[in-house]
Amino acid sequence: MKFVAIVGTNADFSYNRVLLQFMKKHFWRMAEIEIAEIKDLPAFSKDVPFEETTPVWKLKQQINAADGVIFSTPEYDHAVPAAMKSAVEWLSYQSKVLHGKPAMIVGVSYGRQASARAQQQMRKMLLSPDCNANLLSGNEVLIGNAAKVFSKDGRLTDQAYVDNLEKCFTNFVEYAELFKNASRGEQLMSVKRPMIEDAYISFPTGRLSLREVQAIFNTIPFEIDLIDADDRFAYYSDKPNREHVRNVNQLGETYSECHPPKAVPAVKAIIDSFKNGTKDVVARPLMMNGHRVLIRYYALRDVDGHYLGTIEFTGSVDDILNLAENGAWNADATSSASHGHAAPAPVEEPAPAMDATTGASEDADEEPAAPSEPAAPVMSAAVQRAEQAETDASTGASEAADDPEETDADAMTGASEN
Repeated sequence: MKFVAIVGTNADFSYNRVLLQFMKKHFWRMAEIEIAEIKDLPAFSKDVPFEETTPVWKLKQQINAADGVIFSTPEYDHAVPAAMKSAVEWLSYQSKVLHGKPAMIVGVSYGRQASARAQQQMRKMLLSPDCNANLLSGNEVLIGNAAKVFSKDGRLTDQAYVDNLEKCFTNFVEYAELFKNASRGEQLMSVKRPMIEDAYISFPTGRLSLREVQAIFNTIPFEIDLIDADDRFAYYSDKPNREHVRNVNQLGETYSECHPPKAVPAVKAIIDSFKNGTKDVVARPLMMNGHRVLIRYYALRDVDGHYLGTIEFTGSVDDILNLAENGAWNADATSSASHGHAAPAPVEEPAPAMDATTGASEDADEEPAAPSEPAAPVMSAAVQRAEQAETDASTGASEAADDPEETDADAMTGASEN
């Protein structure tokens, strides 16, 4: 069980932060608690430039990946702090990240009544239609006289408060488990097994069961991600050790919700180019997690050419490049069949820096690839070593570099967000 605990103030010191740190240590056997700050969020306004809302996006990602949210609020003038109100507005504005999410409220204050009024206001906010959280009712954690009930090392020393906190947190864990178990069957059905196992799909070249289709997708040596025609994250292949970690809570999000705000304009440019038909494929080589990775994006179209979405294939190419560098494609390394003339492969447009369906640019060890002729140098070297080769396998690859739009390596990178 994993929870995100939000410190409801932007103050440098707060007993509400101390409380959450105590809960993180005290309940470590029951749940993993990740403490999130709101002090880096801009004050809520519709006029804040989208590219300046990266802290908001990161907080939403934390909540989306959690099984529940804990809000710890102080009380200022019988109400929640302005920073907390602003944070909730960001989480509810054009977002459903709190919809159906189990939520718990706790609070610490210097007065004897603790944060009772602030918590009452907080409950109304979380139950509003725009938030629509699944709020745990009847379990109030009201800790007053803050300066007297916490030790210098951050322990809650009042046993009555500890007992009440343990009771309420245990109830919250059980409450969150109900929602997690309710959705687990659906997750297993959609991710582990196809929804209708015995059905078959007939293709012009053969017939496959849905179980076979699922197995094929999960066996292909590349990660698959799909943004549908409505610009929503619709599917990902369930492979272990993915470069881009996914969870089912992300399904249905728009591509702007899946990406850091600074990367969204470039992501939009790729998808728009597929929609208007100016491009059908974009490729991006890069270093990721310590090895060489190639990401390819394709416009998904039906037989009549209508746009169905953007599909992304991501995978390590270290093995392939090592084969090429070791002369695996030399003419004498295979057979005389290598003297045959093969039709040149379609030229892939090199992508500047951001993949169309993931937030890959967040990885700290990801480095943008060189902007010019991203794939041709390695293949050309392999071909030059083949003394008998009659065809330059990289013919035409440099054409992509003639487009200055495609060679701007910084146009879509999100690396600066780390």
